[in-house]
Amino acid sequence: MAKTARRKSAKTSRKVKPVSVMALCATAGFFLGFGLGALMNNLLLITALGLLAGAATGYYFDKKNN
Repeated sequence: MAKTARRKSAKTSRKVKPVSVMALCATAGFFLGFGLGALMNNLLLITALGLLAGAATGYYFDKKNN
């Protein structure tokens, strides 16, 4: 009998490192708030609210994914 290396089965789960999405969500919130703020003629307030909402969403997903 020849000794050959056994292949790992396809069913084994891979270890995936958790990745932070907070920066992505905060950036998206900033640009969305900037665009909506320009349309509503209230740039500073709507941009701040968009940034806050994006950061909160990113924090929620990061907390959920460790």
